[in-house]
Amino acid sequence: MANGADRVRNEISGGDIHGNVFQGEHVHVSLGQPGRGPAPTALASLPPLLVDPVGRADASEALLGLLAPPAAGTGPVVVPAVAGLAGVGKSTLALAAAHEAVRRGWFPGGVLYVELHGYRPGAAVSGDQALGALLRALGVRDDDVPPTAEGQTALYRSELAHRAAGPGAVLVLADDASSAAQVLPLVPADARHRLLVTSRDSLHSPTLPVRLLPLGVLPAAEAGELVATALRRARPEDLRAAGGPGADGPEPLAAIAEHCGYLPLALAIAAALLVDDPGLPLTELAEELADTGSRLDALRHGDDGGTPLAVAGAFELSYRRLGADAARVLRLTALNPGPDVSTEAVAALAELARPAARRHLAALVRANLLAEQPVGSGRWRAHDLVRLYARHLVGQDGAEERTAAQGRLWRYYLDGVRAAGAHLPGQTGGPGSADNRFPDQAAAFAWFDSERANLTAVLGLPTTEHRAAVELGVLLTGFLSYRNRPDETLDVARRTLRVAQAADEPRLVAAASLGLSLALHIVGRSAAATETLYRASELLRDRDDLKPDIGVLRQHGMGLIHTGRFEEGVEVLTRALTACREQDDRRLEADTSVILGSALNFLGRHDDALALHTSAVALCAEVADPHLEAEADSALGSTLLKAGRHAEGLTALLRAHRRYHALGDRHSEILVLSEIALALIGAGRYWAALEAWQEARSACRDLGSRFEEANVLQGLSIALELLGRTGEAADALTRALKLYKALGLDEEADAVRKRLGKLRRSPRSAAPTSGRRRTSARR
Repeated sequence: MANGADRVRNEISGGDIHGNVFQGEHVHVSLGQPGRGPAPTALASLPPLLVDPVGRADASEALLGLLAPPAAGTGPVVVPAVAGLAGVGKSTLALAAAHEAVRRGWFPGGVLYVELHGYRPGAAVSGDQALGALLRALGVRDDDVPPTAEGQTALYRSELAHRAAGPGAVLVLADDASSAAQVLPLVPADARHRLLVTSRDSLHSPTLPVRLLPLGVLPAAEAGELVATALRRARPEDLRAAGGPGADGPEPLAAIAEHCGYLPLALAIAAALLVDDPGLPLTELAEELADTGSRLDALRHGDDGGTPLAVAGAFELSYRRLGADAARVLRLTALNPGPDVSTEAVAALAELARPAARRHLAALVRANLLAEQPVGSGRWRAHDLVRLYARHLVGQDGAEERTAAQGRLWRYYLDGVRAAGAHLPGQTGGPGSADNRFPDQAAAFAWFDSERANLTAVLGLPTTEHRAAVELGVLLTGFLSYRNRPDETLDVARRTLRVAQAADEPRLVAAASLGLSLALHIVGRSAAATETLYRASELLRDRDDLKPDIGVLRQHGMGLIHTGRFEEGVEVLTRALTACREQDDRRLEADTSVILGSALNFLGRHDDALALHTSAVALCAEVADPHLEAEADSALGSTLLKAGRHAEGLTALLRAHRRYHALGDRHSEILVLSEIALALIGAGRYWAALEAWQEARSACRDLGSRFEEANVLQGLSIALELLGRTGEAADALTRALKLYKALGLDEEADAVRKRLGKLRRSPRSAAPTSGRRRTSARR
């Protein structure tokens, strides 16, 4: 009898077994599907590339660099993920890069393509479903697909390993993923293969460390070219975007691209609308898209029975995947009227703590519906079309919720302006201002700078809170004037006055008139500024039920002084001082004494000015206003110098400088340093004067104040000339001349030009021996 080995015959053929194998007599297992021949494969399944990605040279190069064969076949698997807003062109870029990689021969083992439909409700392909599709594409028959996810993953990686050992590397393109779970089963084990993913979300997770390639909108020129190329492709004779005879010209094409937000999907839809209607002028489509209320409706194509393609529909698919809190935050951000929004403003809008607000904002960034620009700044910006979509969504919320959110936003900005306004020279903040929000003037002004566009836009929102709106406008006017933005200052001041006039409250009109007069002075319209203040003061004078408005009287008096009407100015300022005393306002009494004393100096009444400025210094000690103390010391120092008491005057000016420096008020430092330098020149201390002006120039550069720098350079040239450094003095005047010319100040430029010519004709002189150098002007 034959032994057992002769009797047992086991045979397995047709593939791999995943699981246990039991031996028995004459067992034959066939893993092949019923039928003859191998299963079909789909290893060249890339869809055709219908259009080239316009304006994506850098992104294409970066992506191809990640798809290139590795130097060695070991190491971690690279998973490039092209991420960006819906319609930004992720699939086009990935498809073009895949075709180019195949052309270069990088993936001889084949290319697999799977559309994951990650954002289509009810149609999203799961990771397991995608894995099954890829196994079939690799030639695995349905009956051979393991029943478990683990078995399918093992078979998928085994098939890829066989191909790596045989034909070579394989590229897998997984398009439109919405989660890491869809992609994770598709990651190959062999580093020679590549998995390329596209998604509207940032798919990076602890389990899937993808290499993100964020894709933004197109540059303006390339966006216009996308539309022009589409028109030429459809009809080579279409001249509308050609730029030659019969063309509409570049302006309407640029306007269409801008209204589309340079988003490829929107641009493609606009081009399709133009192709559908070859007689439609570009100017007409540009005008239609200019209407923000109907722009999203216009950016829709295919309503005539075909599959509709719409920008709003693409955004809708992303929006539906958001959590409820993140979706609410997106809607509420549309209520902010400016170009971007801070984390703190969003927290106020949504009634959230700052950390919670940032978490929801970060979720919107992951969904590519918002961007933090720059990263880490706490400022968030949406694409223009996303903003319109969010505005549409919030319009569907209840009116009560919208009104409440807008009220919270108003209060946030008003409180911020009050707190920051407290750091403006001569201000102490409005009622209820959070004075400790900003530690110094630099922090306050940094907030002003970052929120400037939002504050200007908020002022244009409809509101019944007229008093708050006027307060915001007045403080914003002061900030803009301080930042040397004359056109913006005048625009905001005029809008503030319109708000006040709509409220029909004389005191609000008077407050707004103050701001407008300041703006008019800045743009050189002194007569109009004085007339504005005169009307405001007369308005209050005719109202017996109102106390005299000290602010209006003071500004009116200063306006008269500036226009050379000194006696009238002193009379109005004296009325303002009397009103201060009658209303027992010690702070305003001190401030008005400073102003009136300076006006009296114009008339040569230095003794009267000295009495007022001495009184102002004493009053400041009572009210404990550091900035006003500095102003009073500065005014007293100037008056003492005019009275011939140079040592006392210089002491007061140096004291004022120390106060301004401690307050971080660089602008006032510049002014007082210049006056100190002139006093030092008068005392023959030329080196100390030089150092004072050098310090003032450094402050000018810190502030970016070119006008003040030009003024300081003139003073600097005086000290240099007196020290015998004529060449350097001429250089300083030359720089001052360039600044004045750049600012369009012809009168100042002519004066410097004359002085420069005189200086160049004069012989050099030795440095005066009385000009001893000091180590610092701050003494």
